[in-house]
Amino acid sequence: MSRVIRTIMAAALACAAHGAQAQWMPQWIGTWQHPEPVRGVAASGVRATDDGVVFAAIDVTHHGRAHAALARFGADGAFAWLREHEALNIAAIERLDGGRVALVGQSASASMTVYVRVYDGATGDVVWQREFSPANLRYDERYGSRHLSVDANGNLYVLGSDDGDFVVIRYDAAGNALPAWRYATGDAKVAGSYIVALADGGAIVTGQGDSLDGGYRTVRLDAQGAALFDDTEPGDIGNPLGPSYVAAAPDGGFVVVAAPESSFGVPKAQAWKLSATGERLWTTVLPNPNAPSSLSIGAFAPLADGDVLIVPESVFDHRFRLVRVRGSDGAVLRDASAATVGNPMALAVAPNGRALVGGFVFVGSSGATAARVAEFDANGAPCRAATDLAMSGGVAAGASVAGWSVLGGSVFVQGVGNDALVRRYDANGACTSGEAIFADGFEDAVR
Repeated sequence: MSRVIRTIMAAALACAAHGAQAQWMPQWIGTWQHPEPVRGVAASGVRATDDGVVFAAIDVTHHGRAHAALARFGADGAFAWLREHEALNIAAIERLDGGRVALVGQSASASMTVYVRVYDGATGDVVWQREFSPANLRYDERYGSRHLSVDANGNLYVLGSDDGDFVVIRYDAAGNALPAWRYATGDAKVAGSYIVALADGGAIVTGQGDSLDGGYRTVRLDAQGAALFDDTEPGDIGNPLGPSYVAAAPDGGFVVVAAPESSFGVPKAQAWKLSATGERLWTTVLPNPNAPSSLSIGAFAPLADGDVLIVPESVFDHRFRLVRVRGSDGAVLRDASAATVGNPMALAVAPNGRALVGGFVFVGSSGATAARVAEFDANGAPCRAATDLAMSGGVAAGASVAGWSVLGGSVFVQGVGNDALVRRYDANGACTSGEAIFADGFEDAVR
């Protein structure tokens, strides 16, 4: 019996011993243990097929060096294979046509170099791999930024930055390099955080401008890479805090979400919409019951009807919260909080409209972390929660017809490290009001 499974069984026994209500249990748990005796793993991203196969992007550290790994787990959770190469990080994972899977990240071979690797999803063989420089990926897995988008023809668009330029690196489906696009913003430093490939062959990109006064920059590029518009959102004082996100709406406009610094010196979460030609249509500041305190963005997801889902993060109310903003006019349609508390960092939306928020808490005073998830129904109301995942650190979450796929690292063992875990949950079970159940014997501290 693996150490991970023993840990999970021990947690279940502890739950019974405390007489607590049963946790929302997974349908299966997939594990992968690195062959190196001392190693550390962290979740980067996860994608699942409708028949239940899971592709997990895992940041792996051993021998003092960072590696990027892609793992496949079967529809029953059985580990199939893992492919690893030395890299500074993984900034994106996407499923491609033909059963292939792409990883994008910062290369370890040279500074300011981006790698793109495409794998055969069945065998794990590398179909093609490329590197591009100079470009930097300002990626942070805590915020769900998006550095890779794929258009209807299978072309890959990768968003990077180079000093004051947004850089869009492009390859066709076969790995042939297409002309890269470079847009000079006029700022000294920009940090691209989200890209969406558009049906007209262009793309919409967004990210931070200069710190302190550059605001958030959102640029639409046409099929030749020329700018159609360049929008700047300064917020109250011009300082961009954290990444920005963008969604392409069915009416041709774009909804942008970010948390610029307020006049009180804290993040102030808001959304705004731009027309197809860049005119501002509306701006909505997210409700903040504890204003003027901080309200940042923990996660984001676009919806097919043009609405967006936002997971705000407050320094006072740490419950996982889900807000739906209507794309047509910026109205807040739904705003609900689960009983589960934590630092949110992941959001997935199932085909049936349910949403899953994932994150972590600090446990006790030791600095240890524990992952948890909370589900919301299709109407945005709290549904179910799992707060005993036997995972340390943060999580990545994905959705498919098969259900929720939650990726994380197992509980960290001093002197050894941890292993990769994937937990599969159904996405259509009866709701239980999403009440959090704390059965680990510790007080949760969010900071």
